[in-house]
Amino acid sequence: MSNRLRLLLFLAFLLMFLIAAPLLVLYTAGYRFDMGSGHIVHTAVLNISSIPRNANVYIDGQPETDRTPAVIETVLPGEHEIQLQKKGYITWTQNLFFKSREATFATDTVLFLDESPEPIQELTSIQSAISPTGDLLVYLTQESSWLELWSTTGFEDSTRLLMRLPHDASSEYSISFSLSGDYILLAREEGSFSELTIADTQNGDLVSLPIPLSDTLAYWWDTQRDDLLYVAFTDTSYQIDLTASTETLLMDDMERMTTFDDRDVLLTEHNSRAVLSFLEDDTASIITYLPLGTYFFVPAPAPLIGLFDAQHERLVLIDSENRDQPILLNEAAAQWEWNENDQQLLYSSGFDLRLYDRYQHESDTLTRLSDPIEHLTWYPQGSVVLYQAAGTTYALAVQDPQPEHLALIEEAPGLFWFVDDAQNLLLLSDEGAMWKRPLQK
Repeated sequence: MSNRLRLLLFLAFLLMFLIAAPLLVLYTAGYRFDMGSGHIVHTAVLNISSIPRNANVYIDGQPETDRTPAVIETVLPGEHEIQLQKKGYITWTQNLFFKSREATFATDTVLFLDESPEPIQELTSIQSAISPTGDLLVYLTQESSWLELWSTTGFEDSTRLLMRLPHDASSEYSISFSLSGDYILLAREEGSFSELTIADTQNGDLVSLPIPLSDTLAYWWDTQRDDLLYVAFTDTSYQIDLTASTETLLMDDMERMTTFDDRDVLLTEHNSRAVLSFLEDDTASIITYLPLGTYFFVPAPAPLIGLFDAQHERLVLIDSENRDQPILLNEAAAQWEWNENDQQLLYSSGFDLRLYDRYQHESDTLTRLSDPIEHLTWYPQGSVVLYQAAGTTYALAVQDPQPEHLALIEEAPGLFWFVDDAQNLLLLSDEGAMWKRPLQK
């Protein structure tokens, strides 16, 4: 080989190196050529995980080599269609926007089984309710001249009789749970008075009461202790400790009361205003004033105090540690529920789903509907809520910028709850049919 040819080959290889080396460095640093813009751009990152794991990831229809959980660092800036696919599960699809040098997160995305609901049994009930923990159904039946209150997780071998009482055709009946659902109360209401019977949902026994709870004008559960019940008669009010089977006489002028960090919280009326106060050493320390309404204490994470104004259908959240601006939220709400870590509150005025973040102190509207929302709850895994409208039960991922309303059970209005660590969704329809819809496996 001549010296001239060797020189030409050397120069050719040198030129290739001078071109390839910077391109390799740029490629390793995350730069790509964007055919759409005709420019070299720095890529974005997709951080994605799913429940269950090992789902296939597709970007604009093209498969990625990694399965969830995955960190994909080669996404071009702009909007892309992201899909998660797993055999036997409904495909999750979402359009996400990516910015150069930034990560976009789609974490704990919940995939639901592609299954159809199936009927598992029939129940005849006058009235039913779901426990606060969301895993127990209680229902009221009439057998001849008797009323029977039963509990079940949804499967026949879990059914238990809680109480059996004479039926009074002239009365109305209502069911309510204690804070955590360890106790169930059946109220026989005749006119403005009620007679109360309480059972322990854990063992199915009736609770022995220190005083007769007949001719009560009002009753309500404590928002921090599961075993405290308040009852108001014509002239007196009592706090009933179900564990100790004792009663405590309460102040005459209070409207409502609950406990808060071993202190009593009172709701009274003064000068055409509602007054919320701590009771400390028989002295009322005012927390805030509220417009007059029909208020009930509702559970809220400390240091918040929750109130529901039934007269105006408004939910009020009050910061007990901030006396200057204590009212954090005062919104129309017919239904609500805190998520598992008590950070986000899901609530609805009837035709919308809204989300309140207590740490960011922000409220966002997730969706608006033309049909009234009949029932809502958080799914125990991921950031997903389930709600029912027009007889169809839907799942909605709250973290998605354009959430999809995924129908789980159609044309079956009724109460729904979770069993088997949220692997199955059960629904008791208004017609008495119980449906099972597998969600995970």
